Amino acid sequence: MNNDQNSTHRQTAKTLRTTVGIIIGALFCVVAILYGQRAFDYIAAQNFRPDSQIASINDTLAFTSYGKQLFYASKPQLQTQQEFNSSCQATERTAAMLGCYYQRKIFLFNVTNEELWGANEVTAAHEMLHAAYERLTIFEKADVDRLVDEQYQLLKDDSTIKSLVGYYEKAEPRDVQNELHSIIGTTVVTLSPELESYYGQYFSNRGKIVQLNSDYNAVFKQVEKKAKDLVAQIEALGPAIESDLEIYDTDRDQMESDITVFNERATSGDFSSRSAFTVARDSLVARVNELNARRAAINTRVDTYNQLVADLKGISVRSNELNQSINGITSPATSID
Repeated sequence: MNNDQNSTHRQTAKTLRTTVGIIIGALFCVVAILYGQRAFDYIAAQNFRPDSQIASINDTLAFTSYGKQLFYASKPQLQTQQEFNSSCQATERTAAMLGCYYQRKIFLFNVTNEELWGANEVTAAHEMLHAAYERLTIFEKADVDRLVDEQYQLLKDDSTIKSLVGYYEKAEPRDVQNELHSIIGTTVVTLSPELESYYGQYFSNRGKIVQLNSDYNAVFKQVEKKAKDLVAQIEALGPAIESDLEIYDTDRDQMESDITVFNERATSGDFSSRSAFTVARDSLVARVNELNARRAAINTRVDTYNQLVADLKGISVRSNELNQSINGITSPATSID
């Protein structure tokens, strides 16, 4: 074998080694992209030590092993309002804020109102889905976005969904799809089989989370319904009382005028007989009694009206307390992030 042949073989071997190196490097990059984050999450989750409240939330939500991994890898924290304000600053928002996913961490405002049990759990599931969405590859995200959008088209006329999407379109237009991914996964009962299967990799029982969301929001709906009922009663009773009072006042003035005329006739001896006097007097007495009965009935309705107004004020106070108990932001407030 001459020198030229040796040189050719060496060049071929070098090229082959380079090619193999490139292939191995490319494979390494692909593996790193596909599995590097999972490995990092696994390690982070294993090293996370949840307190009793966070552990309880995890148990209640019945995450899958992967869902739990994402949740714990995000180092979830239940915080006081002061702590939450520091972690989740959102002064530009306009609705109540329960949680946020920021710098790959989950921060939850600790809702302590027992009437709203489940709020912490639903918020935790919502924020975990933000972590899940962030970890989707470009191709996975395109597919998931399609499924979410198809589901949204079936829900877009729902008043709650419509309100939330409208809010995020103004407050966070770049994150609407991300928010829909979390909202639909934690609040919608029936999903397409394909989308249900997708969420199944995070939740062992997604229906339980949806029920928790329904249960704690039912408290607000009950208060809202009670307030609307009270307003309807007040708006119906108020004008009716005013109308009856106007008629009563007119009839009372006429009664007083007729009594004055009767007294003048009695004083001047204008009645032709004792029986005529008695008939006129008895008629006036009957009218006075009827007016007194009407006045008593009006007073009862006024008492009812005043009680309705007092109840409405009480409902307003309770509604404000409920809203404050799920709002971690003390300055102009926010919505689930």
